[in-house]
Amino acid sequence: MVLTIGRLYSHQYVSQTLDLNHSFTIIAYVFLMENGRNANSGSPGSDAKLDLDHKDVRRMVSHPDQDVRALYAQKVCRQIRKAELSSYEQKIVNEILKLIVKDAAAMVRRALAITLQNSPNLPRDVARQLIRDVDSIAVPILSHSPVLNDADLLEILKSKAAAKMMAITKRPRITGDVVKAIVRFGDSRVVASVAANDGAEIGADLGAYMLALYHDDDLIKESFIARRDLPSSLVEKLITMVSAEAAIRLNENHEIPLELAIDLASRSRERAQIDFISQSWVSRDLKMLTRRLAQEGRLTSTLIVRAACCGQVRFIEHALAQKSGVSLNKTALMVHDSGPFGLKTLCGRSGLNDTDFILLRASIAIFSDLELKGGHYSKRRFQKIMLERVLSLPFTFSEEDQVYLLEKLDALDAYAA
Repeated sequence: MVLTIGRLYSHQYVSQTLDLNHSFTIIAYVFLMENGRNANSGSPGSDAKLDLDHKDVRRMVSHPDQDVRALYAQKVCRQIRKAELSSYEQKIVNEILKLIVKDAAAMVRRALAITLQNSPNLPRDVARQLIRDVDSIAVPILSHSPVLNDADLLEILKSKAAAKMMAITKRPRITGDVVKAIVRFGDSRVVASVAANDGAEIGADLGAYMLALYHDDDLIKESFIARRDLPSSLVEKLITMVSAEAAIRLNENHEIPLELAIDLASRSRERAQIDFISQSWVSRDLKMLTRRLAQEGRLTSTLIVRAACCGQVRFIEHALAQKSGVSLNKTALMVHDSGPFGLKTLCGRSGLNDTDFILLRASIAIFSDLELKGGHYSKRRFQKIMLERVLSLPFTFSEEDQVYLLEKLDALDAYAA
């Protein structure tokens, strides 16, 4: 049964005085509205733009497993993300999102933050609650949300929370007042990050002040050099402060990817590596890739497990063969062996722990099940189904793995849309 949130006035039997802050009241409310629509298909509410499954809303607020609640929270938020909401629909959406924000499990709140980080449908009061939450929940909203204003950002900057301040410096547009606050409350890394952001309003006077304050900091100078809109007075000032090599880059307006150097997110390289793996399906490429990763010390258990969750089973075969010293053909047989010892033995020889083994075994079982069903999936569709099923497992993920898998699923969903 599909719930469609329509105009309230088309359902006269629904009380306007319902306590929408209560989760069961909301579920009952939307269920009544759904039945009202079915009975009055020609009513003014029949042109509603937002379709939700009332069972998803119920599971989102009442399921005892936090991983399941997070999965349904993300599903509901994906429906909300791009919908054109009437004022009545927005009212109900606001109350649904307030329920998610109140969930005691960080993973559930994180699902909301990641999914609605770019959405104008995120209510500002909900966004303000999220940016006061733990870093993994606050950072996506601080980095991207269009509903926050300068006052919201200034409040966070005054707290001097390092990760949150860095997140603000990555916003697509930052006003001069916020830049001044970043300079006032942040350290050199934060100031370097905002200086490298072309969306930050840094005029000649403010830029000169920043360079004078950090006149011995090469990273901040390099950040200014990377800007595309540098005032001529700052160009002249920088030429007197930097090396000859840097001056040449400055004059040529050479763009340097400084964000990679000042990005505090330690998982950036690993995320990019998994995305690269998804494009390397030729066996020869995978063999060369896993050998190089092993030589560089980057063929980690985290990389292997995350790749498995994304359905990169051929990479898993090559990776475990590389780490265990077992031949590729024998490794492939052991990986897909339904018995209790094949994969476990490989994991032990490869230095993976019991938790890694459990998640690897579950991911490979999901992969095999999808293959046996013989559906004609695109690569992205296959990965999306894999991730949805992995996230619904009765398994407690680490915070970093939760963030990675939720962001990966959200990116796949956004691409499909």
